[in-house]
Amino acid sequence: MSQNIYKVGHSNDQNGDVMVHPDDYITEHLLNLPTLLKPYNKPEKRELYDWLVSKINLYLKYGKADTILLLGIRGVGKTTLLAQLYFDAISKTNPNQVLYLPLDRLQAFGLSLLDVVEAYKRMIKPEKAVMLFDEAQYEESWDLKLKLLHDERKFLIVVTGSSAMRLRESPDLARRALHRELFPMTFREYYRLKTGESLPELMWKILNLEETELPPLRKEIAEYVRVGSMPLSLEMEEWEVYERLITMLDRVVYRDLREVHEFDAETLDKVFNLLYLIANPKAERFSYERLSRTLSLAKGTVIKLVNALEKAGIVQKIPIHGSLSKNIRRNPKIKFLAVPIKSALLYKAGININKEEVFASLLEDVVAFYLYLIAKAKKGRLSYEPSKGSADFVLELGSEKIVIEVGLGKEKKYQVERTMERVGAEKGIVIGKRYQIDEKVAFYPWQVFVAGL
Repeated sequence: MSQNIYKVGHSNDQNGDVMVHPDDYITEHLLNLPTLLKPYNKPEKRELYDWLVSKINLYLKYGKADTILLLGIRGVGKTTLLAQLYFDAISKTNPNQVLYLPLDRLQAFGLSLLDVVEAYKRMIKPEKAVMLFDEAQYEESWDLKLKLLHDERKFLIVVTGSSAMRLRESPDLARRALHRELFPMTFREYYRLKTGESLPELMWKILNLEETELPPLRKEIAEYVRVGSMPLSLEMEEWEVYERLITMLDRVVYRDLREVHEFDAETLDKVFNLLYLIANPKAERFSYERLSRTLSLAKGTVIKLVNALEKAGIVQKIPIHGSLSKNIRRNPKIKFLAVPIKSALLYKAGININKEEVFASLLEDVVAFYLYLIAKAKKGRLSYEPSKGSADFVLELGSEKIVIEVGLGKEKKYQVERTMERVGAEKGIVIGKRYQIDEKVAFYPWQVFVAGL
């Protein structure tokens, strides 16, 4: 952004700090927007892009105002999406009727969102306006301000923010806004954005124990398991992605986790140690009690930190299968939702990611991420059966239960069959190196499963 903004229209706040006048900000900002956003206007479009463009088209054609809250972890592509929407919208309407505001910049300039929007409305007098607000968690009382703008029923507003923002959202805005979560990419989306080629979805065939073909993409699928679910992987070397993700994690820990709970600095300083412990390929051996002893933190604090990491979109907690009373007494499995973050932590710790047992651990997190997406889309439930010798996961979709085991060397179906009997499931899947379809248990090569969604 041009530095001229600092040279015009200064006003002072009560403490004598230099502030930028909203009118001057808007004048300068609208001129600079194409330059500011051009680096983010990538040619590759996430699957959510088409839906968002359809909302802009409806608004520009029929005036159907709405507020869309787009949540997701840092690095998942939210700013890129807004930049792509900006350039799409200015191709269809007067560029001055499309306003992108980076709310972290407003905070740095001592500006309030409502003051800037009021200056924009007064100066531009737009009949319609597409408003794109990035990183809303930086704006104090963001939800109440968005509610006020929404209630005008005049503009289409798309807002991005951290996954944890929903926790501090007012019920009024929660009822009014459309919510969408931008998740890390599945393999099929990663491959389409990387090559421009579309692959068929195989996952429902797999979940129905049907025959499928092994895709000839072994190298690409292995890359995806390590690093491919984050958009950074489309334009950077693998080691660069890991370095960038570690930097991003620092912001998550010291900024986003505060959206969830007011942790003190000493506690936040131990979050990276917690993440390294969770990322360890043998992490399932860790209980809350062991984590508490290792980190020298109270067990209750460890539980709060894991809950905060879950709400920030970094990990998912997989409860045990059964009643709520059981779940309260037992430790959940903890898996990374953005698996490249786990890869980055292992890389930073000097662990060989390509070693089979380490890669197998990453693969299990990828499978857990896929099952999380399936359960969310189908209003199902993902759990695990904690008895010794049980399979890794139980996926419930309506009345159907599917038991899933992940392994690159322990491809025996007795664990799956034992768990099926315990939970009353009719289907079982073993994800490994073999390919064999039986009546109730199917073996699929891991590449088939990963390429299936």
